[in-house]
Amino acid sequence: MEKFNISVLFVEDEDLLRAIYERILDKFISALYVAENGKEGLELYEKHKPDLIITDIMMPVMDGLDMIEEIRKVDQLVRIVILSAYGDTEYFLDAIKIGVNSFLLKQVETKKLTALIEELAKGILLEREIKQEEQKRIEAEENLRKLNEELEKRVEDRTRDLQKEIKEKEQAERELKELNLTLENRVKEELKKRQKQQSLLIQKSKLESMGELAAGIAHEINQPLGGISMGLDNIMFKMSMEGVSEDYLSTKINALFEDIDRIRQIINHVRVFSRDQEAYVKEVMDLNKVIHNALSMVNNQYHNHNVKINLDLSKDKCFTKGNKYRVEQVILNLLSNAKFAIDEKEKNLNDINYVKTIKISSFSNNALVSFEIEDNGIGISKKSMENIFDPFYTTKDVEKGTGLGLSITYGIIKEMKGEIVVQSELNKFTKMRISLPHVDRETEE
Repeated sequence: MEKFNISVLFVEDEDLLRAIYERILDKFISALYVAENGKEGLELYEKHKPDLIITDIMMPVMDGLDMIEEIRKVDQLVRIVILSAYGDTEYFLDAIKIGVNSFLLKQVETKKLTALIEELAKGILLEREIKQEEQKRIEAEENLRKLNEELEKRVEDRTRDLQKEIKEKEQAERELKELNLTLENRVKEELKKRQKQQSLLIQKSKLESMGELAAGIAHEINQPLGGISMGLDNIMFKMSMEGVSEDYLSTKINALFEDIDRIRQIINHVRVFSRDQEAYVKEVMDLNKVIHNALSMVNNQYHNHNVKINLDLSKDKCFTKGNKYRVEQVILNLLSNAKFAIDEKEKNLNDINYVKTIKISSFSNNALVSFEIEDNGIGISKKSMENIFDPFYTTKDVEKGTGLGLSITYGIIKEMKGEIVVQSELNKFTKMRISLPHVDRETEE
């Protein structure tokens, strides 16, 4: 789609939704201004005078309706669209009273949003063309009149204009100085809000993953528990039959402590992983170790479902910097999608020779460390490929997915200044590659 030569102000307080819709709008709008609340949106409007405003309702500092009322005091013509999750009748009536052109409910389909914007853009461009032609006619007549009647006054008028421009420039400089005094605190506050909202979404997805992993974790714990039970039975049997030597008892007790330690490690890892990471702690991490930690929670579960996992991890150092538990969350999200794809293909094929396979590989160079998760499942269609990172977009049944996994994965990777690349062929494979900045461990420490 070609870009429309119009300017759009988009106001949304939720960081993840703002990033997603900003990416969608930027594809076909020539000038896009983005604000996080009504106050910031009003300031951007006063600065840029956009052709179209798209805004949420419920926001901190100043809500969307208050912002629109302030704008309507000075501009009755600008087109306004409300994009909100609140569909109550009172909001529709309030929107109509203050002159809103359209009202869309989240989560709006991309096709519906683009169709509405295309319609409004064509109206804006047509109106602009008419105004330009009218302005040209007025200017031509005015220039002719001035040329004939006010030639001697032009120098004086120009002098007054220059004086006015100088005053306006001085006023703008004063306002800029005042703005800079409070800018640092405002940036800190907005960053805290963004981090909190991102953490809530990540924690929600993490807890959903824990529900899916419950059976696998139970098996991981049951295995050493079985070893403990069998070891105690052997000790009791030996004691009842012929007595127990000190060496035998010492060996058995050491083995029991190893099983107990394994259970403790599993529980500790699950406890830390599932905990809400309020403080976003960045640390140097070994990517290969993070992959092993994630696999420790699903390995037996996948094995019980006849999933073959091929590991091809780099022998080079794969160090990056960030929150390792969030990277684990990314890996578990991608593994969950891969398992769903191969399970679906197994049901569709009904072929006993089909081997469900997931390949995990890692590699590094001077600038990046990367890992890939590839499955031989049902793949992704070209149509779905354009939307897989949109929030709440899913091809799964309602009870099997929320559509948050890949959008949260995208947000986490972007926050770490990384990138995610998808390759897929329908009914053959899907490969997800995550690349993150490479760091030198010794230098960072």
